[in-house]
Amino acid sequence: MAEISILFVDDEKLIRNSFTRELRTEGFTVTAVASGSEAINEVEKKKYDLVITDLMMPGVDGFAVLKAAKKNVPQTGVIILTSFGDMQSAIDALRLGADDFILKPCEIEELVFRIRHCLGKQNLLQVPASHNQQI
Repeated sequence: MAEISILFVDDEKLIRNSFTRELRTEGFTVTAVASGSEAINEVEKKKYDLVITDLMMPGVDGFAVLKAAKKNVPQTGVIILTSFGDMQSAIDALRLGADDFILKPCEIEELVFRIRHCLGKQNLLQVPASHNQQI
């Protein structure tokens, strides 16, 4: 199985370190950053399979991270993980291209399930194009 690269963005150090450690234990390659501006710098210089971002952060918010990730590599999966979610935020995130919207607190098992689901959707979306090329 190819290495799955994840960018994890959260201004809360405890959450960032805890989830990063657990995701690495699950076999993912994880880069962790503490701000939206750092995240945008990362997605502009490197391709990630998945970006997991907090929504409400000082300065640059998760919506800006989502937009930057999708602008640079449209196939990048994006999961919003936030304590400050409401229905309108979820709708806005999904309209901007987020693949999932998860409220904190979130157990690592739930996050890993959602990650695998998101990555599975990406693979399914890519199959028809390659299948059509073979026909």
